Amino acid sequence: MRGEIIKVENQKKITLERNFLTRSYVLSLNKSLCNGCGLCVDICPHEAITLIPAEIDEGHLIIKPRIDFDLDSCILCGECAVLCPLNALKMEIDKQEVSTFVKNEAFPVLLKEINVATEKCDPVCELKCQDVCPTNAIKISTKETENGKKSITKVQILKESCFYCKGCELACDLDAITVKKPFQGCLDLKRDLCPNDCMICVEICPTDAIHLEKSKLVINTEICLFCSACQEVCPEKAITVQRNWVFHTDINAAAWLTALKKLTSFETVRKELIIKSGKKRSDVVKQRERHPHLKSKQLTSSRAAEFLEILNKYKER
Repeated sequence: MRGEIIKVENQKKITLERNFLTRSYVLSLNKSLCNGCGLCVDICPHEAITLIPAEIDEGHLIIKPRIDFDLDSCILCGECAVLCPLNALKMEIDKQEVSTFVKNEAFPVLLKEINVATEKCDPVCELKCQDVCPTNAIKISTKETENGKKSITKVQILKESCFYCKGCELACDLDAITVKKPFQGCLDLKRDLCPNDCMICVEICPTDAIHLEKSKLVINTEICLFCSACQEVCPEKAITVQRNWVFHTDINAAAWLTALKKLTSFETVRKELIIKSGKKRSDVVKQRERHPHLKSKQLTSSRAAEFLEILNKYKER
């Protein structure tokens, strides 16, 4: 029936599709990329996504956690696809990759960026960036010169595959790569709670941010995605992941504030609202300076009152 959500699932993918006369919506999950971090479960406004727990045996991950969708609740808003740290979820409208909420200006786009100064690249680096990339998102082409040496001819970044984890930036000895991560946060590990020979968090981590060095668990938050998959699967609750900031395009929408509080904390929402309120006051002052003949009342904004109202609303939740 037209307008009804159709679910198709195979070993590699889950696809939800809704077709109308003039528009089509498709939400897809790449099972191989998803590590069951549960971020999409937490922020879904209609609680349409459920998390199926991991299967664990003797400190090892047998089957990673996975998600499923409730067709009766899902509205194909695409919030989950916007925020998925592993690019496992994709939302398309009329075959163009965009969230419904983003298209309707009710949700921002995450700010993430990777840049390569190719003029600095030299094969002397042994192509470390390509080797450390967890998704093979970096492709480097080289050629041999007349004197028998190698030169780099092209550095290609497959942004649809990139996690923006900063692994390549840290590996580059020539300072040729800069990466901007969308999430900022911290990770705490209580090692005294860790059972002997437990490797679950190491096996679930998509970027090697948790790894073993000389039989000891080591954390590198610089390459952590703050996806919280390790926290979800840890049987001893020894890991705590906290996201304290999300870099995104400017947006004024209650839907985003609700998601932001679930992603981070009330304090982060408060800081974001204060920053926005300050920016708007600054804009009013600049406008007043440009148009001194306008009365102050004409330039007075109700944003301060709106800010307090929104802040109190989200504090209660």
